[in-house]
Amino acid sequence: MRPLRYVTFVALTMMVGACVRPGVMDYALPQGAQWTATLTPSDGGTLHGTVIFIRTSPETWTRAVFNLSDGTGSAVHPWHIHYGVCGDDHKIVENAAKYPPLALGSTGSLTASAQLPVHLLDNENYTVHIHASAVDMRTIACGALVPDRAIASVASRTR
Repeated sequence: MRPLRYVTFVALTMMVGACVRPGVMDYALPQGAQWTATLTPSDGGTLHGTVIFIRTSPETWTRAVFNLSDGTGSAVHPWHIHYGVCGDDHKIVENAAKYPPLALGSTGSLTASAQLPVHLLDNENYTVHIHASAVDMRTIACGALVPDRAIASVASRTR
């Protein structure tokens, strides 16, 4: 009799937990939450790709995973997360010195990750900028950070 109560309790708990309204943004994303930025070339640049940001522990740290291609071989690019959106961005999130430069391989590609002391909030608009060089801060690639939870919510509303 006791195992049946336990199974019933677990089943009811799972059903109640699954009752989340689709389309409602959850701003309390837990450790492991992700944002994805799809970078497109801008201002004469050719570099493009994706950057996935993953909240780590402690929550004030974020891992950035880069998959970039079609840049200039062996180029080194400063990059930052900015508040706002591409074309209407604002100040850099945290201190610019916290972002290690991106060193592309000889083919102009980069697959790498970096651990950053940067805390991303779930209810902010962010954009990633990759700059031409340390002396030419022109933005050559840009992309908005999109919380993966937001993608799932939008997809469930359109079904």
